Amino acid sequence: MMEKKPLALLLAILMVMALAVTACSSPGSAKGSDDGQTTINLWDNFISETEITNICTEEFIEEYTAAHPDVKIERHVLEDSAYKSKLLTEFSGSASNIDVFAYWGAGRAGDLVDAGKLLCLDSYLEPDQVAAFKPGSEMNFLYDGKLYGVPQASWMLVLYCNNELFEQYGVKLPGTYDELLDACKAFAATDVCPIALGGGKDDAWLAAFVYEGLANRLVGAEDEMAVLNSLSGFAGNPGFSEAAAKMIELQAAGAFGRNPLEIDEGTADAQFISGAAAMRLNGSWFTDGIYSDEESVVAGKVSALPFPMVDGGKGKPTDYVGGFIDGYFINKETANPEIAVDFAYGLSVAMCKAAHETGEGFTAYTYPVDESGLPPLAVELADLADRMDEGVLAWDTFLPGDLADIHLNACQALLGANSDVQKFMDAYQEIFG
Repeated sequence: MMEKKPLALLLAILMVMALAVTACSSPGSAKGSDDGQTTINLWDNFISETEITNICTEEFIEEYTAAHPDVKIERHVLEDSAYKSKLLTEFSGSASNIDVFAYWGAGRAGDLVDAGKLLCLDSYLEPDQVAAFKPGSEMNFLYDGKLYGVPQASWMLVLYCNNELFEQYGVKLPGTYDELLDACKAFAATDVCPIALGGGKDDAWLAAFVYEGLANRLVGAEDEMAVLNSLSGFAGNPGFSEAAAKMIELQAAGAFGRNPLEIDEGTADAQFISGAAAMRLNGSWFTDGIYSDEESVVAGKVSALPFPMVDGGKGKPTDYVGGFIDGYFINKETANPEIAVDFAYGLSVAMCKAAHETGEGFTAYTYPVDESGLPPLAVELADLADRMDEGVLAWDTFLPGDLADIHLNACQALLGANSDVQKFMDAYQEIFG
């Protein structure tokens, strides 16, 4: 078994490497400029000019600086994989050019909290700001009861179904796993792809969604979170191995088409939007693409269902895959914590509002949102999300990076020609011991 190395140790190693290359910067990342302005450095990975995350960020920066002419926001944007590695390198030292940054809560940010790199927000937020959180929305940003981050928006795993195709082929919309398997077999016998997946090399998280949905229904959210939080008990719960077996069963039935490991997320989206696939398993953010994509022929023809229940499973109908994980954090070494926190909280509220009002996600706050411009499907999903009780985050966002990679690779292997439940379970020894 490989030895597990906490990120705190890796950060210490990176710190030594950084010191060998360059002299340490002095603490304090937000600095005053010659013109009397305070500069706040914002880091994020929202590179697409057309995505709501990028649009909202630019709009809020403009609004904030107009209201605070003594503050200048310097935005630094990197592609996702480069962003992750660059942040860790920066935080091996003081990260002197980072004040506010987008990151993932739970285990990912937890490593930075443990390394003493993040600012606790409790003494900076007003009571009414804290009271505005919806119950549980801040859960993955709390460490030892202290708040270290503010959320962007929530999401949930959704099974999108093309009603027109289900009616055309006389197939029942799946509410249970058995009905899902039957639907997949029925569509596999036609020229319609049952479930557009796209779990190829760079999109292993979509393959993981299948497994995580099954595990959520077989194990139940409460027991699943207990295993993830303790990093123990995985092998002792038969629901986890049964979830792997059912994923292999779906693959053998042709549920994901001929080559799920050879297509990416965009191709799978296009399959469903063009009417070539009966179902699409994805996060609730996919709703917007159904209506906004110029190639879409399925707008107004789609049902969005929770992941099907599994007979005999311990999961409850109110359990779900998803929750609040994306958020904003503050460098503990920032020279202007009050300004950094004020900006981060405002950006958090703006991002939640934009996500909710465009159907990209669900707001973390009780502040009013305008749903008048949303398509009915997005409103239905928002209502469904409000009825959900306990969510389990995507494992690759909950687990530390090295352990997340093990999980993603193992889930991809379940879609391969040599998939095997025991090999799958053995891989998790490095995560859960």
